[in-house]
Amino acid sequence: MNPNDVRKIREHLEMTPEEFASFLGLSGYGSVMNIETGVRRPNKFAIKFLRFLNSLSIAKAKKLIEEINKFDTE
Repeated sequence: MNPNDVRKIREHLEMTPEEFASFLGLSGYGSVMNIETGVRRPNKFAIKFLRFLNSLSIAKAKKLIEEINKFDTE
C-alpha cells in the first residue's frame, strides 16, 4: 500500500487527519502526514483493515467505525 492509497482511503472515509489518527491509535496529525507522505508505513494489520474498510460502502464503513469507537479506552 503506497502513501497515496492511505490518503485516498482516509478521504473515502470522510475523516480528517486528526480523526483518522485517533481511530488508528496514532499520536495525531503528524503521524498521519508521515504515513501519507511515505516517511512512515502502517503496520500489516492496519493495512489489511484499511483495505477492508475501503471495500465497504461509506455507510457501512462509518457504521463499523462508530461501533469500534465504542471500545475506545480513553
